[in-house]
Amino acid sequence: MTTTIDAAAIEEAIIDDILLGALDLGELGYDKSAISGATPLFDEADGLGLDSLAALEVAVAVQQKFGFKIETLDRAFFETNCVTVGTLARYVAGRLS
Repeated sequence: MTTTIDAAAIEEAIIDDILLGALDLGELGYDKSAISGATPLFDEADGLGLDSLAALEVAVAVQQKFGFKIETLDRAFFETNCVTVGTLARYVAGRLS
């Protein structure tokens, strides 16, 4: 049996369960309709403006939600895989495939 990785569902889970859920960005005034795959995670001007602590919280929440371990949580990981909600979703989809 083959499991299809639905990138849109992963993106939705990242937005709902991690960004608005675990990080509670809704309490900071962020609305789900304003967050998409193209939303930058760390850019303060055009994105969510997450800081380094929030980045670690996202990584921990991703590991818990999707059931895998991220081996190295360094600057290169975040600069490569966490630029936008979409890049994070593609990273997760790749790990799950």
